[in-house]
Amino acid sequence: MLVASTENGVRINLIGSHSIPSLQQYREKHNFFCPECKEKVIMKIGKKRIPHFSHSKGSECPERYERESEYHISGKVLLFKWLKKKGLNPTLEPYYPEISQRPDISVHYEGVHYALEYQCSSISEELFIKRTEAYFQAGIVPIWILAGKSIKRIGKSKISLSGFQYLFLRQTPSGHWVIPSFCPTTKSFINIHNIQPLTVRNACAHYDVKPIFHAEADILFDPYFKNDINIDEWKKEVRKIKNSLSQNSGAIKNNFLQYLYSRSIAPAFLPPEIGLPVRHSPFIETSPIQWQSYLFMDIIGKERPFSLPQMIAAFRDRVKNNDLKIRSIPLIKTGSDILAIKEYLDVLINLNIVKHAEKGLYKKAALSGEPGYYSGIIQIEDDFYRGITQRILQGK
Repeated sequence: MLVASTENGVRINLIGSHSIPSLQQYREKHNFFCPECKEKVIMKIGKKRIPHFSHSKGSECPERYERESEYHISGKVLLFKWLKKKGLNPTLEPYYPEISQRPDISVHYEGVHYALEYQCSSISEELFIKRTEAYFQAGIVPIWILAGKSIKRIGKSKISLSGFQYLFLRQTPSGHWVIPSFCPTTKSFINIHNIQPLTVRNACAHYDVKPIFHAEADILFDPYFKNDINIDEWKKEVRKIKNSLSQNSGAIKNNFLQYLYSRSIAPAFLPPEIGLPVRHSPFIETSPIQWQSYLFMDIIGKERPFSLPQMIAAFRDRVKNNDLKIRSIPLIKTGSDILAIKEYLDVLINLNIVKHAEKGLYKKAALSGEPGYYSGIIQIEDDFYRGITQRILQGK
């Protein structure tokens, strides 16, 4: 931590123009205390690490259990100095007694009070959500910033995201969804956006990398992104998954796979309308190939008309039976898995696969085809995806 109080209640911030000798002299004359737990802390000054305060061993302060690495401290310092250079008035490590929390930085931007949490180590989902809700209840908007070194890119437009990292996904004031990230080593912001899950961990995504010294404040608070998706890349990745489902080592114990086989369906022959990207798909942890397959076989693919509430009820039954899992994204208050289902229906209507029947009901219009051989499904996919990018986006 970089901020503490003296015995006289004076707040001392170790970021600034303090020289090492002046800090050493100040340390000899004063005792320092944690603003949160009021315990005595130690000012540590070394040749390699940034000067900082540390609790003694045995401390029960919550601050002590999240030891800050040099990477974390460096990132916090860079972000704080950058905000000051942008003409804002950030506060380093403010303590909010009403919620017993202390973010890395607080700042007001365009009339909104933000708390910046630069998170470089994993914490439990429960604690993440608890802290997030406390900020919102206090009228503060939290922005959780992911450590850049933890990003696992898989090629140009693919990423591996853990359940913990999905918690960072936020909606900007302009309505864009982004996982904000920062790396003090490269001194760059990395914004991950247009995230479309492929599996529990892997997703198609876009990256915007910007050096901090060339970045304006809106890159953190309200970045702008074009809402698009690389359909060719998506098609390729979905095809890989469908091909590999039956080849995985755990295939024999895969309930979804067994369900397909019980209906005489090979996963490689699933039609292209199963496995489509929709905006709210991140709210569903299970692969879109799987949750859309269940919706198709349980509701959409049947001959009788169906309603959106029936789709939702069928989805809920699958969740209850542990066939599907939903994901918590606490920073996007207006989103839900239900919206993903509605968007999927909208896309199918837009693609003329589903049509309106009587009031409030829908009916399967036509499928893309049922080939009896593998080259046939590939041709059907190519025909299906050709020129549909805008229609998929419009269906969101």
